[in-house]
Amino acid sequence: MGSQISKIEDNVQDFYKKTWPQAWYLAPSFLTALGTVGYVGYAFSQTKAVPSSSNLSFLHLVGVAGGFGISFWVTVVHGRAIQRMLTRQEFATVQSHLSSVYFASSTILSSLSLSTFLLRHPANTWSKEAKHLGIALFVALAAAELNTLILNPLVTNLMFDRNNIEFLQAAKTTEDIDRLRRDDQKYRLVNNKFDLFHSISMVSGLVYHGVQWYHLFFLADKCLVL
Repeated sequence: MGSQISKIEDNVQDFYKKTWPQAWYLAPSFLTALGTVGYVGYAFSQTKAVPSSSNLSFLHLVGVAGGFGISFWVTVVHGRAIQRMLTRQEFATVQSHLSSVYFASSTILSSLSLSTFLLRHPANTWSKEAKHLGIALFVALAAAELNTLILNPLVTNLMFDRNNIEFLQAAKTTEDIDRLRRDDQKYRLVNNKFDLFHSISMVSGLVYHGVQWYHLFFLADKCLVL
């Protein structure tokens, strides 16, 4: 069964690579980000609250639970684990695929949380408490969109540029990398840019994850199930 699923996944990937356009504005991550902004814009334009329902509450909980789950995994577990197991080149390849999926998923989930909140609590009716959560959810979406549209593609390209220089210079050990940082001006420039934008991306991801903690605490305070 597992081998059959793997074959199906391989065929889907091959079909995708052969048929999907290479234009950046047709990339799945860009279309996802654009679609989520449109959906949130529609919810934000509503001036009358929709009736409460289990379906709407379920979608809102999917947004916050999914957003918290994947951000917790990526922030706390994933990066440190595979970094110890893989070489720099292997890590770059894996990360380039996973990060695009992660940030696109974060965008979808944050837009789901925000849009369902706006449908139940239109901006023109916000109390002080609702305003705090609404702004926090907008910040989470902005952080996810920033990573999806700008930072992740930029960091990924810089990571591959850096790895290409390391490959051409046969730099494999920590001492080799330190030598490149010291003696190779091009490598130093690329590495500095990577460090800068990767740091911004990490801060943006931490902001997103922090909002998920705040959102969970807000819901827990409302539910008091224990």
